[in-house]
Amino acid sequence: MPDRSVSAEGSISHSIIVTGDGSRVSLSFGASGLVLPVERKHSRRPDRRRQPHELDVLDPARGRMPLIGRERELSDLRGWLESDADISVHALIGSAGTGKTRLAIGLCEMIEAEGSDWLAGFLSPSHLPRLADAFATTAFEWTRSTLLVIDYAAQGYEALGHWLDHLAAGPALDGVKLRMLLLERQAPEGFGWWHELTASPLNASAERRDLFRRPRPDTLAGLADVEVRRQVLAAALAATADLHQTTPKPMPSPEDDPAFEKRLSEPVFGNALSLVMAGVIAHDMGLRPALALRRLDAARRLGQRELTRFATLAGPDAQAMRHLLAFNGMAGGLPVAGLTQQLNNELSALGASAHTQRLSELLQQELPPSLPRDGEARPERLATIQPDLIGEAVIIESFETTPERKAEGLATLQRAYALTGAATAQALMRLMQDYAYAVEDPTASDPERATGERLLGWLRGLAASLTDPEALEPLAFALPEKTLVLRDIAAEITGRLASVYEAALPVEGDALVRNLHRAMIWKGNYASRLSNLGRREEALSAAERTSELARHLAAIAPETFTLDLATSLSNQASFLNNLGRPEEGLVVAQQAVDLHHALATTRTGSTVPNLAASLNNLANALSALGQREKALMIARQAETLYRDLAAARPDAFTPDLAASLNNLAGFLSDLGRREEALAMAQETVELRRTLATSQPDAFKPALATSLNNMANFLSDLGQRKKAMAVAQQAVDLYRALAVVCPDAFTPALATSLNTLATCISDLGQREEALAVAQEAVGLYSALATARPDAFMPDLAGSLNTLAVLLHDIRRHEEALTVAQQAVDLRRALAVARPDAFTPALATSLNTLANRLSDLGQREEALIVAQEAVSLRRTLTATQPEAFMPALAMSLNNLANSLRSLGRQEEARVMAQEAVDLYRTLAAAQPDAFSVNLSISLGMFTDLMISLGDKQRALETCTEAIQALIPTFMTTPQVAAQWMTMHLQRYSSLCQDLEQELDESWLQPIVDALGKINNEMA
Repeated sequence: MPDRSVSAEGSISHSIIVTGDGSRVSLSFGASGLVLPVERKHSRRPDRRRQPHELDVLDPARGRMPLIGRERELSDLRGWLESDADISVHALIGSAGTGKTRLAIGLCEMIEAEGSDWLAGFLSPSHLPRLADAFATTAFEWTRSTLLVIDYAAQGYEALGHWLDHLAAGPALDGVKLRMLLLERQAPEGFGWWHELTASPLNASAERRDLFRRPRPDTLAGLADVEVRRQVLAAALAATADLHQTTPKPMPSPEDDPAFEKRLSEPVFGNALSLVMAGVIAHDMGLRPALALRRLDAARRLGQRELTRFATLAGPDAQAMRHLLAFNGMAGGLPVAGLTQQLNNELSALGASAHTQRLSELLQQELPPSLPRDGEARPERLATIQPDLIGEAVIIESFETTPERKAEGLATLQRAYALTGAATAQALMRLMQDYAYAVEDPTASDPERATGERLLGWLRGLAASLTDPEALEPLAFALPEKTLVLRDIAAEITGRLASVYEAALPVEGDALVRNLHRAMIWKGNYASRLSNLGRREEALSAAERTSELARHLAAIAPETFTLDLATSLSNQASFLNNLGRPEEGLVVAQQAVDLHHALATTRTGSTVPNLAASLNNLANALSALGQREKALMIARQAETLYRDLAAARPDAFTPDLAASLNNLAGFLSDLGRREEALAMAQETVELRRTLATSQPDAFKPALATSLNNMANFLSDLGQRKKAMAVAQQAVDLYRALAVVCPDAFTPALATSLNTLATCISDLGQREEALAVAQEAVGLYSALATARPDAFMPDLAGSLNTLAVLLHDIRRHEEALTVAQQAVDLRRALAVARPDAFTPALATSLNTLANRLSDLGQREEALIVAQEAVSLRRTLTATQPEAFMPALAMSLNNLANSLRSLGRQEEARVMAQEAVDLYRTLAAAQPDAFSVNLSISLGMFTDLMISLGDKQRALETCTEAIQALIPTFMTTPQVAAQWMTMHLQRYSSLCQDLEQELDESWLQPIVDALGKINNEMA
């Protein structure tokens, strides 16, 4: 940490005086008159005015549950406290119920238990503006090392940023330390509270960034150890029994009840809150039935009970209390100043009335604000029902009673948003992430889906009512970065903001830079949202515009905005690659990589993730252009960077590592390194399966993609049954996803159906395979009818696959018709965009030539095969690395066509050229092309036999066997068919030439082949 020599305004330095009563500590800022209480939740005194109840077991601030299974996290946080920096900020994110608040309380407990001189406690986000203002005018001297925990940090990020700027500019602390721990559900990188606080070049100075421990927050993982889960459940049972003054429910041992242990090991109970809810509910209904409840069912059951408790306390005003309790939750805590009038206003809007003064007092008693009712400072906001999941259930249950109540939800939300803005936005998004996901959960009940749809309607209605961008922006900031269920809404909101700021660009000075920056942020976000919806052309257009805006900013202030330019170019390259425009993608990706490399020399740590992402995009473009070895090398660089990042921060970088490994698996497969590709794909699936278990809304699509790839790799290795099972998993996932987001996932579903069809066909189930392939064609036909520019290429590829499968069941006329359709489509595409679609046209011409040959139309087949060779010769002349393999394949097909017409010598010339090409390829990449070489040599052998040159035929047959041996020995199922054919030729030629078989090298092959045949039998 560099010395901070810039002092705040004012010549007087005030000490921060600490006073308190045990539960609260006041930070008195000298003569400024500012007093901010820090709540010591680890030493919280019970409020004698309220009766304990079951949610006290679930509320981490009530202290009824011990901290279990977080030793590693506490050790890491202890290291942070003890680090050399005088001021350091750290962030912790995690989904509802993972235990962020309880861990923070445990850290405060640890500090106090060690008898240190540290002051530790929670600071409400609502206090941050006053802190920022105070530090802007006066220099303060800290007298004790202090840990401040800020829960719901997104609600106060702007004021926190201002305060951090003043701390960064002020003098170094003298012998004491200041630590801030920020807690939130999520922290999007490209927009939102975390980006504004740490990465926004307009707001986050380098000095402020230096205060942060890490460039990304830590993500608190779930409880993986089943024994730890047992301990948490046992503690919840004991705490509930203590509350009710009964004996705790006994837990069966793993040996006595394996089914109980199996249920406890399921992913849902990696969430600590799920375990504690089960422990609370088990008091009434028993342990096994409590564990059998779905997570949201358990939360809603507890929410209903809490509503009933409040209604009982309210007596004749029970209905009003039920509504006001939900209103307070929607608002993220109502302001205490003028609370009674706010309650009156809300009930008046409903056409209802109640004794609001009494309800106000009751709410403050049961939901006490974080600040004291008396003393130096006035309380700011009511608390909300904790944990959040139960508080959200209270909101839902409050509006579930009647159709009239259901209809009142949106208007209530709009009034809450008008009152508290960002706090309502954050509360709403937490509600969406926890309960609206049921809309696309295939296991959800119909009522759960109906509730989810109603919640989505609230969000849509609120967004539509916000016409002012400053009013809409808090809602946009609260959006999750990755989400299925909110994809279309997120795109609509961010698209509106991007349009507003672009329209405001004809301004000058600081306003120009601000509007350019805001337009760039939201345009880039919009591009990602469009891509997630499958609207690829629109996404590219938005990404290109983002890069333009970033170039303007980088021209104005290169040191500030070059990183934004590099990131936007990297995203643009990704969209170009996705649209099959790798030549352009390569140019743009290289620009991004060059910029990131240059930035890495001055910003060593913060640019590494961005560099790795750009390298992956560069590798994808190189691979698409046939530069496979170079693509693999670049992808390895990205993998190394991500492995290092994920080793240090698995919570933050495992998703990026998984994406990098997914790319790498494809590149290895392209080079024929199939075992390595499969191993990489399996690792990817394992990582993404874990991610999708904890965050299905974010990672199910990525898991489906990895499963589809893994199925292809298994199929390449001859593991056909496994391939079909994995392909079916991918199809099932995509089918469910396509129900919720058809625009985004129907294309992926069709792709996965093509993979499944091939896997089924490989198992000999040809009719079943045909039905699956026909479904894929049907999906692509509908997509191409609606959006021909986007999906005509996919339809043509799917027709090509269907033609092959029709051939396999000897429906040759239909196969020919379908193959001709594929050629016609691709010919039209190639006329419009020859660079992009000529390779695919050549592929379909090959298929069509074969289908014509099947029906004895040999002259027509020859003409088509010659066109395919001609196209691929032209392509190979300009890009030999990319198209030489395809040319060799077409030469083989052309040789077959010539041979079928009796033009043996011409066929030999074509076959010789194919063999020579494959020899060159196999010498450079044996894993990728030895099998192709062997097959080509087999065909050349047959030609030599037909031409009467059996000695030459024996030589080429021997070469064919030897070329196949490495693949046969490592993956015999893949090569068994070809090896059998080669051995038959070899044996026949030896007999014809009266030569003895050389069993010294043949016998191991014969033995292995016999074993395979026995296994297959």
